[in-house]
Amino acid sequence: MSTPKLSSKIWNFFTINAEDESKANCDVCNKRLTRGGRNARSYGTSALINHLRSFHHSEYDEYTRSTESHKRKRDDEKDSKRKHSKQGNLDYFIEKMTPFGQNDPRKHAITKSIREMIAVDMQPFCLVEDIGFTRLMKVLEPRYKLPSAMHFSRTIIPDMYLSVKAIIQERVDKTLYVCFTSDAWTSDNNLHAFLSLTAHWIDSNWERQYAFLQLRLLEVSHTGEMLAAELLSIMEEWKVVGDRRGILVRDNGSNMVKAARVAKISDLGCYIHTLQLVVGESLKTQKAVRDAIAIARGIVSHFRHSSKATAHLKRIQESLNSNRTDDVLDVTDQVHPAHRLIQDVPTRWNSTYYMLERLLEQKRAIGVYSQEADIKSLTANQWSLVDKVLNTLKPFEEQTKQASLASSHAGMIIPGVRLLERYLQRTKNPGDDAGIQTMRTEIYTDLHARFQHLMTNKTCVVATVLDATYKLRFFDSNEKANARQILLEVALKEIRTRRSKTARVTSATQCNSEQSDFDVVAADSDMKHGASSVLDDYWEDFDDQQQEHTAGFDSTTDEAICLKELDAYLAEPIQPRVTPPLDPIEYWKLNQRKYPILADCAQSFLATPASSVESERSFSSASDICEDKRSSLAPHKQEQLLFLKKNLSVVNFNY
Repeated sequence: MSTPKLSSKIWNFFTINAEDESKANCDVCNKRLTRGGRNARSYGTSALINHLRSFHHSEYDEYTRSTESHKRKRDDEKDSKRKHSKQGNLDYFIEKMTPFGQNDPRKHAITKSIREMIAVDMQPFCLVEDIGFTRLMKVLEPRYKLPSAMHFSRTIIPDMYLSVKAIIQERVDKTLYVCFTSDAWTSDNNLHAFLSLTAHWIDSNWERQYAFLQLRLLEVSHTGEMLAAELLSIMEEWKVVGDRRGILVRDNGSNMVKAARVAKISDLGCYIHTLQLVVGESLKTQKAVRDAIAIARGIVSHFRHSSKATAHLKRIQESLNSNRTDDVLDVTDQVHPAHRLIQDVPTRWNSTYYMLERLLEQKRAIGVYSQEADIKSLTANQWSLVDKVLNTLKPFEEQTKQASLASSHAGMIIPGVRLLERYLQRTKNPGDDAGIQTMRTEIYTDLHARFQHLMTNKTCVVATVLDATYKLRFFDSNEKANARQILLEVALKEIRTRRSKTARVTSATQCNSEQSDFDVVAADSDMKHGASSVLDDYWEDFDDQQQEHTAGFDSTTDEAICLKELDAYLAEPIQPRVTPPLDPIEYWKLNQRKYPILADCAQSFLATPASSVESERSFSSASDICEDKRSSLAPHKQEQLLFLKKNLSVVNFNY
């Protein structure tokens, strides 16, 4: 037990009892006295002082003298401090009111934080002249003089843009192979059209890297030729040319498809956008489904436009929760969570999925509300139909989520499509009516038609085989030979260019290995992992399709070297699936020395995203930047602000 700090002079005459700290022993007569109170916080010295006063007069006189002496000394110290503090306070006041010098570090730190706040939080430049903000800054730091909004717009933000861009450029320059995503967008309020381009690569530490390259104003119509010219212009501005220019992932719009063809850029359709076309079309073909969705939208719209209705629904939700019986349900199980309804965006099928899912969750609450208010609700048959539609589309929602992850790559598309096809072929629920069966058939037909080119798509084939969880398991016997040949050709091209690539990187970065050398920037993840997938049961159908291969030739030719490495890799057992799934680059991080040629191929092809979601996400930020308070901003200012918002975190705010 630690000895408490005893500051009173009375302890010159008493000692805490060793067996009971609530007691004290008199050093004069050895009598045991209580310290008062029941715990250490309430102990006192009154009983000890009274004992000294009553029974030990000389000791008590000594105690009072020492106490008074200590008090006089303490008062003298206070007087001295008070005299010095008057002068100190004056000096401090003068210092606090003197404006910062031009080169004061504190001044630059505050300016840096404000400009970052403007960019990251998408604040207007006029923020620095708002009354509330200026008053806040005067309280926080009176010595700081706020620059004007114009100075932020014309000097401070552009300087920050150039600094961050230089860092991103340096990282891109070190990269041997850069993949891209691109999309086009038009703002509603100022009629400006923009083209976005994001860059993706895998660095020498086997970390996925990302950078937002540009949001470029489109001043003419969005023709394929015009988009091609703009894409090439941006890539050349960032010095990504020749064999460093990787795959462009774009949506399925005819102008974007043509742009890639005209620009002669290897391209890949966005997996999510293609699934959107498949599922979105299926939701339109069945009248019963269309009618149920229309009523669902009406229900959500009713609450979205009425705060009174929303409040009433919340009371119903709370009432349903309070009326449940804990002997039937676990107390942690909230059967009727007070969730708000979700409004869908018709152009995004998964938003319709989430709208229907939330409505089904709130079925009882909406049923109670519809009995008390004039609102058209779903019939019993329609509720049942919604449930069946959700069950049918659940695997597509899972695939969409997975393709939205920062770790998604082109190698997940072939397995995903094959699993979806098998799911649609084999799963038949007894309760499904003819309409649901027809819907499933139409989805399968459209899915197969839109993805039938996958087995000849070099990017998807190579990325799939180089994912050690997949390899050849999703290819039939004829497709296996073709996939193996495609990867062999890629490996041959890689081995024949490795020397020049290595020389280029060595001269630029002084790297000490055959791998390219990049900076590390952490990527975000937007999906919660751990839940089982509806498609898990269908993996077993493809397990027997992974076969061992014979060893390569015992030769020193490039082809023999590639064959030997390829066959050794394919002969290894496939990696077990885990939840959450591992990024395939983790395998290559561990095996890059074992399979150096294939590792270089993996570093290039596994960098290709499965979707163009990063470009689409940039437009949600762009719409905020282009809102009313910033609608008068020049397009190049909007470009700078979005570039900074997306990339400040990429450079960890160090520039």
